[in-house]
Amino acid sequence: MIPIYEQGHQQGIGHGFKSFLRTFIQICENHLDNGRAKSFAFILYDFHDNQIRDILKSQGGFAKLDRLSGSELSIFYIHSNDKKLIKTFNQIFLGAFEIENTAELPGVIFFKIVDRNVEDLQIVELEQNDKMFAFQELYSTIEDYLKDSRNIPKPKKNKLFNFFGNVKKVAVEELIAWVLNESIKKAQNL
Repeated sequence: MIPIYEQGHQQGIGHGFKSFLRTFIQICENHLDNGRAKSFAFILYDFHDNQIRDILKSQGGFAKLDRLSGSELSIFYIHSNDKKLIKTFNQIFLGAFEIENTAELPGVIFFKIVDRNVEDLQIVELEQNDKMFAFQELYSTIEDYLKDSRNIPKPKKNKLFNFFGNVKKVAVEELIAWVLNESIKKAQNL
């Protein structure tokens, strides 16, 4: 679990918002090279999704999800109370993965980086409104992804997974350019 904070580096783990946008691909490549992850995820939520925000802010919820993801999956999420920053973060990454009009929030975007390309893009929309059930849904979603990615080349289709073809590739250089361009535009409005 890797939080992205509004301002600069915080103590411990995590990244500042602007530095994360500038170094996103390098962070992923570093995790791959150092055995910290085999795939990646973003937890995206709307400012009004209190149950997801509460889960990610609670030490217990964070710790359980962090232990689950282990060295298989690096999970990024915005850690902020700023409605505008959360919206900007969502717009940047929904746009970067070309799913801005497809996915409903809250949700999890799973992907891999192979040969400098983003591959195996999967989106799971989260539906639970009750905090207890929302945690279980988020935990199960990540657990199912990890089981499927270890045991089966292509995850099974079920009601949680919404696939966009077997494999969707986005050139890393295009992703970097798009993210930087969007982050500069959004940062000027903050």
